[in-house]
Amino acid sequence: MSFWKKVDSELSYQGKSRKELAAAVGFDAANISFGIKRNSIPAADTALKVARFLDVSLDYLLDMPKDSTYPVQNPQIVKIEKRLRHFSQTDLNAVLTVVNALNEKYNNIG
Repeated sequence: MSFWKKVDSELSYQGKSRKELAAAVGFDAANISFGIKRNSIPAADTALKVARFLDVSLDYLLDMPKDSTYPVQNPQIVKIEKRLRHFSQTDLNAVLTVVNALNEKYNNIG
């Protein structure tokens, strides 16, 4: 998937508009449609601003090939991670307690 198609998809997923992104990054919202049509990648500084606005990695938007140094990314884990970013420390501690309990349960099988 191209850079701008990923951006558009992520905007939709997060409930944000092209107009909001354009205002935050400093370009015209029509540039997204143009980028999709041309299958282009923006300048590095713009790409970084877009990634920061969406709170995603630049590697994700650039569809960087994964090699042995990158962990395999399970889409469900990525989705969970995105949602956890908005949790309070108290809620994160509660999630960690549940994860630890499940980890113990599965480590004791056998």
